[in-house]
Amino acid sequence: MLSIHPTGVLGDVDFKVQSAELPETMSHTPPAPPADLAHHFSRASKARRPNPLKLYYKYLATPGMCNFSGGLPHTDLFPFDAVDLSVSPPARFAISTGHDSCSKPESGSSVHSHIPRSHERSSNALVQNHHVDWSSALQYGSAQGYPPLYKRLKTLTQIHHPNIPYHGGADIMIDAGSADGLAKVFDLLFNPWDEDLDHVGNRQGLMVDEFVYGPPLNQVRPKNVNMVPITMDVEGMLAYGAGSLSATLQSWDPARGKRPHVLYTIPTGQNPTSGVLSFRRRKDIYDICSRFDIVIIEDDPYWNLYYPSARSTSMRYRGSAPRTTHNYCTESLQGRSTGYRFLDELIPSFLSFDQDGRVIRLDSFSKSLAPGCRLGWITAQPAVCEQLFRITDDTTQQPSGFTQAIIAQMIGEPCRSGGRAEPVWGVDGWVRWLEGLRSTYQRRMVKMATVLEENRSLTTRAGTVNMFAFQWPMGGMFLWVEIDISSHHLVSVAGARRLMRALWLHCTRPPYLIMTVPGEEFAATETVKMDRGFLFLRFCFAAVEEDLLEAKTRAFTDACRDFWSITTIEEIDTILLEDERLV
Repeated sequence: MLSIHPTGVLGDVDFKVQSAELPETMSHTPPAPPADLAHHFSRASKARRPNPLKLYYKYLATPGMCNFSGGLPHTDLFPFDAVDLSVSPPARFAISTGHDSCSKPESGSSVHSHIPRSHERSSNALVQNHHVDWSSALQYGSAQGYPPLYKRLKTLTQIHHPNIPYHGGADIMIDAGSADGLAKVFDLLFNPWDEDLDHVGNRQGLMVDEFVYGPPLNQVRPKNVNMVPITMDVEGMLAYGAGSLSATLQSWDPARGKRPHVLYTIPTGQNPTSGVLSFRRRKDIYDICSRFDIVIIEDDPYWNLYYPSARSTSMRYRGSAPRTTHNYCTESLQGRSTGYRFLDELIPSFLSFDQDGRVIRLDSFSKSLAPGCRLGWITAQPAVCEQLFRITDDTTQQPSGFTQAIIAQMIGEPCRSGGRAEPVWGVDGWVRWLEGLRSTYQRRMVKMATVLEENRSLTTRAGTVNMFAFQWPMGGMFLWVEIDISSHHLVSVAGARRLMRALWLHCTRPPYLIMTVPGEEFAATETVKMDRGFLFLRFCFAAVEEDLLEAKTRAFTDACRDFWSITTIEEIDTILLEDERLV
């Protein structure tokens, strides 16, 4: 028997979260169906056909049906009889909305769940009961995934996004995490382009933030897609103005290739900048994409990590809020509430005003539960999901049955079976867990940002020297620090790029032992990298032990102070030479 015991032992909790009481407005105009996006699909995607064998699966739901059709191993030969789960209760982390108001978490016992093998043969029972049917979870299945998990994720999606405006609403597709989901979305939307064989007018383009998380770009680069960076401010991608989305599309030069038809964005806690697109900015971006017929890929792994305290804490130090006007959702869709105050306070997804059905949203359990789960889901209009099902059927088929079954059990609704209550989280517990995570990461963010805030300047005989600058993160897991390398007195001798490399290496040496990611690694293009990408460092406050955060952040500021005290070019050369010897 397999036992799984995640860390964390805390006490009895009340799973109920106070629900929001927002008025529901009635629409007198029936919603229109989503737009046909087939002209955006790649040639390879259009050529895919449904798996003909899996079309017969629906007949297996007939009671008494003998399955001579599928090449499936017999379920009695699976060597797993049951799984015991010991899971942290949803209230493991206290909820806090400010800097100092965090209370102690509740203590007590873990939540335990015994998941036996079910001997129910009817596939209809898979959705009706709350036991895991290992016969189904561990067997070959359809691209739709494990039926109970599909149903529960569909329910979560309907709760989280209650105002999707097109007729019939969205469908979902379970994937093996956002990297897997993105690979399939890119296969759906992009044709490969060969410089030697294809006309430049056939080269497709992907619009991204000028600083962007690299792996998604690496997935699409083998197709030789044209990367089109969009200028950013503290919120993220600009809708209007110089270098903005609107300006890029309006002034597109066909000599560069086809006008881009896809936009990729991380709207909340953008990686690496931690920017948060406001409600108004999201609506502006959507309207532009609708006007130019652009598909929006909304990759939102940090959607619940939104930090209201950044505003008040920044004001405490700087006398003003982060340089943004509408980073809080002060405007409303005047639609249905999610039923949870925490969810209603978050900025709505692009799905919330997706009249056309042009948004493909990716969610993941990597940041909310654990990256090793390798589980997530895509939300999009049904025709898009159907194409993604076909890609999945021909490739991964579905994620691990173990993972799907365990997560389905965790987020399933409490029920009574066999005379006792099944102790699972349910939606209430899931929302409570997310709110506790937000408070924990927010507290970490404040600790790191406070140390940086209090030590970003150096006092010399000539006056105050600013060594670096940053914006207090409104969300996500990162701080994006811009080094003012021009204030170093050796910059005219050593050059800005060499000094930045030396500073990064200096931080990795004793006694500091601090490693960050150079900003140039996030530059969307070589032009962005050479222009100013090298001036930034990305810090992550998520992975370090919380009791070390302040001390290790201070080690970085000490390293900067000592680096600014270096007086000779020979010392810089020595640092760089030591790095060359390590290669």
